[in-house]
Amino acid sequence: MAELHDLSAEAQCAALRRREISSREIVAHYLARIERHGAALGAFVNVFAEQALDAARQADAQAPAGLLHGLPLPLKDLHPTAGLPTSLGSAAIAGWVPEQDGAVVGRLRQAGIIVIGKTHAPEFGPCCYTETSLASPALSPYGTGLSASGSSGGAAAAVSAGLAPLAHASDGLGSTRTPASNCGLVGIKPSRGRIPSVAPAWYQLGSEGPMARTVGDAALFLDAIGPIGPGEIWRQAPWAPDAHRVAARTPPPHRLRIGLLTDPGTDETAAHADCLQACTEAAQALETLGHEIVTMVLPPALRIWALLEPLCDVIGVSLGVHVQAQVPEARLSALMPYTRWYVERAAATTGVRHAQAMARMAAAASAWLKWQCGVDVLLTPTSSAPALPSCALRLDDGWASSEAMLRWSAFTPWANFCGAPAISLPVHQTLAGVPVGVQLTAMPGQDDVLLGLAGALEQVFAWQRRHPPVWSR
Repeated sequence: MAELHDLSAEAQCAALRRREISSREIVAHYLARIERHGAALGAFVNVFAEQALDAARQADAQAPAGLLHGLPLPLKDLHPTAGLPTSLGSAAIAGWVPEQDGAVVGRLRQAGIIVIGKTHAPEFGPCCYTETSLASPALSPYGTGLSASGSSGGAAAAVSAGLAPLAHASDGLGSTRTPASNCGLVGIKPSRGRIPSVAPAWYQLGSEGPMARTVGDAALFLDAIGPIGPGEIWRQAPWAPDAHRVAARTPPPHRLRIGLLTDPGTDETAAHADCLQACTEAAQALETLGHEIVTMVLPPALRIWALLEPLCDVIGVSLGVHVQAQVPEARLSALMPYTRWYVERAAATTGVRHAQAMARMAAAASAWLKWQCGVDVLLTPTSSAPALPSCALRLDDGWASSEAMLRWSAFTPWANFCGAPAISLPVHQTLAGVPVGVQLTAMPGQDDVLLGLAGALEQVFAWQRRHPPVWSR
């Protein structure tokens, strides 16, 4: 007999609208699963059981309004949530209760979600692992001790294990896509200007979005957020209220030219055999769907390794400013070692050096877009290797850890640099059953193309039917 968490988020929302199930019933179901499995997976830093049940009762007494009315949904701890503890992954500010919602969080609340908790995220976000003193490391439910990645590691662990139907995530250099790959999910970074922006820091690299089991669920999340409002610096052309859901079920109407790139652009390290196999399987499926696959060669000028130093400078200065504004001096010792490394680096970064770093990143993004425009969509591995053991990327030396993270997550940052849409799809599994994703990247504003391709590939690979062992417990 099917359980409630076997239903997609779309199906749950439809059942809620038809009054076939109650919000309180769904919330209680997920709270029970979180109680059984959440701590072991490091998925949550806060669970709001009483508040969620009260909100569910109120939702059941009201006529459905927003697209996500009555649906339990966790929010990533890096984003302010009015009236609820938001630690930004840091013990140094644990207990902070914001007075205002972040822009996307506010939209999700307007869409009718029931906030069941805050998902585990690394301190202030600049890591592709999720390990803090606030919770156990976020782990992929598909292996023993395998990292869920980061920074949306808790969100990915929760959705993959059936602790939430859908989750709020965000992506600064791959922070939605690599956790999606490690945990067998769909993760989207929308185009810059597609949804309300995060704080204008990190060279405007970040974008919030969904962590989902299906392309349709991800599209529902994006439609629920709604259009760009006034005052946004970045904006795409207007779209219909159901544009993302329509795109997800509408394959591209013409043959696309899809570039295949498997060179990570780091050092001499090649992508792992399973990541290459994932690309081969995706390319074969896309050819069967009628698209053209062309092999891409990465120009020497676009090797990501050349951007490691300016990237660390830009992130360091943004983090340093944030820490200075929000962390009391008496609590600086509670910061994670990598945060202290970034803050120290920021203190040694002159204004001229920071400006030069920004200029180098802008020039690289422009050159990448000129190179990528030779194809409609770029196909790459999501990461250079499958999920690594927890703590593998958390090194004592900040520079060494940054090198290790960029080597493993070499394919994802370009979409953030360029403001382009990108999506990770779980097309492959290793012999041990560990998920491996591929990434599709389009030109800025072409989110509908990605959703259409992703929906077509979901019909081929049926990843929504694959679950980790914890799913049935």
